[in-house]
Amino acid sequence: MKMKTLMLFLAGFSGIAAAAVRFEAESAIVDENSVQKIPDAGASGGFYVAMKDGNLSFKVPMSAAGFYTLWAGYSQPNDSNGKIQNLSVNGVSKGQISFPYKTSLTSIKASAKIKLEAGDNTIEIQKSWGWVNLDYIEITPYVAAPFSIAPALVNPAASENARKVYGFLRENFQKKTVSGFMTNTVMQNDGKYTPNTVETQTEAAWILNASGKLPALMGVDFLHATGLNSNTEWHQGYTKATLALAEEIFKKGGIPAYCWHWMDPSLAVEAFYTSSSGNTPYTQFNLNKAFLDSTTYAAFDTASAEYRAITRDLDIVAGHLKTLADKGVPVVWRPLHEASGKWFWWGFKGPRATKALYKLMFDRFTGMHGLNNLIWVWTTDEAGDAPDWYPGDAYVDIIGRDYYYYPRIANHGSLVASFEKLKDLFGGTKIITLSENGSVPHPDSMAVDGAGWSYFMPWYGDYAMDGWAHDNTAADWKSILTNNSVITLDKMPGWANYTPPIVSVHPAIGGKREVAVRYAEGYLAVVLTGMGAESVELFNLRGARVGAFDPQGPLGAGAYRFRLAGIEKGLYWVRIKSAAGMTVKPVLVNGNIPSR
Repeated sequence: MKMKTLMLFLAGFSGIAAAAVRFEAESAIVDENSVQKIPDAGASGGFYVAMKDGNLSFKVPMSAAGFYTLWAGYSQPNDSNGKIQNLSVNGVSKGQISFPYKTSLTSIKASAKIKLEAGDNTIEIQKSWGWVNLDYIEITPYVAAPFSIAPALVNPAASENARKVYGFLRENFQKKTVSGFMTNTVMQNDGKYTPNTVETQTEAAWILNASGKLPALMGVDFLHATGLNSNTEWHQGYTKATLALAEEIFKKGGIPAYCWHWMDPSLAVEAFYTSSSGNTPYTQFNLNKAFLDSTTYAAFDTASAEYRAITRDLDIVAGHLKTLADKGVPVVWRPLHEASGKWFWWGFKGPRATKALYKLMFDRFTGMHGLNNLIWVWTTDEAGDAPDWYPGDAYVDIIGRDYYYYPRIANHGSLVASFEKLKDLFGGTKIITLSENGSVPHPDSMAVDGAGWSYFMPWYGDYAMDGWAHDNTAADWKSILTNNSVITLDKMPGWANYTPPIVSVHPAIGGKREVAVRYAEGYLAVVLTGMGAESVELFNLRGARVGAFDPQGPLGAGAYRFRLAGIEKGLYWVRIKSAAGMTVKPVLVNGNIPSR
């Protein structure tokens, strides 16, 4: 195995040196018939490997066991939406690597955290979507960055029970994982649309029989609350049954979680998929037509048929959520999920349209309808443009990741690569969860890797119940739900008895005033503890100002993220002006940030 060691000295970082150990892709070829070794004078070692449908396996000797960061040199000129490959370390899946569209060779942080043993290790990059050109991988020491989770919900008027649920999730984050599952059959086939109970619901009953325990979180869907056929008796019975289950699981001390597969608002077809999904039927609903100007997305056209259809549906669902609010039932609310995949109509027109729709929903639900029982979840992927889709810290309580292995396999690895990627992308200020998944990561694997997912929720049917792919077998459920680090329904405290820990909105340890800065995936993250700021500026080592971030007024204590543009990788200085004076902090930008 050819490898190169690059020594980097970071001036201004108290003399800390970091070693990068490089391994060439051409030395990791498993099957020469499935990949192509291509000469390129600009590539490391003079070659890169067009992976096509093949895999690469790197032999990585390490002098010491521990956690490391994995980098990759690559290009991906085939798909503007990006490509995904699977990552395996020593035979155990660690998640995925998202390769953004790049026509020329560049570098990327492939995984912020992997565990390697002393001696020989095997790192495999395996085909998922395939067709990535890989030049090399590099290993550097892992530098842990602490979470700074928002202490309160984004809705300042949040209900007492919503605050209890969020407080419970926050208190247990990175300590224990809340178990969950998604429902399918929610009502009995008795001609009366009688709701199932928590114990008799199909997936719940199967899991209970397999493990002797019930998960603490139950997922339900407003799938049939709106749409072409939503006024039929069956569809209305379905929605009422989900509401009954949500109320029951909360009364039992559990957590109800809703998503919404939002059917075509124009009522032209009973579908939420777009033409890009490959599914039929599909909707041709055009979200752009709901805006006055679909180049800026600055304002909705309230007279448009599209806007009226959207708000009609929003008001219908708000009415259902209000029935739960009136009964004191909080909801983990996950709208507009998987938008960046563009296979659902709410994501088909791109991130700005989706974000505007999300904010319309947030404002209408919390303002017009007074829905204070919601804990807002944003579902992201791990692509380089994931921050472009993000509605913003002021609108999101929890970051969710929908993770399914492709090709579909049973694998209970920790998914630490995905966990750390989301931590990087969103600055470590939000709870991170597996909002949907196939195989459940085993809690022992999560503990070893430090992948502290808040909760998991395998999808219904043969994902939750042992099926052809054996994603989660009866033995898996028993092993997972009886693990001491997993919270099942019987281990919940009971909401009447639970008091969330008191957390200062802007904590200052020992009254200290502190500033922390870090770079993550194109953003500068700034955390102000016990102090505010008047301005944030970025300087290069020659003293030239290369960025100034206008906060549009004084910043209070808290966590902030600023988008970088036109910045080359290297060391910079962040200068923060506050009433207490000037603070200067170093920050390392690990990749080139193109202008936008």
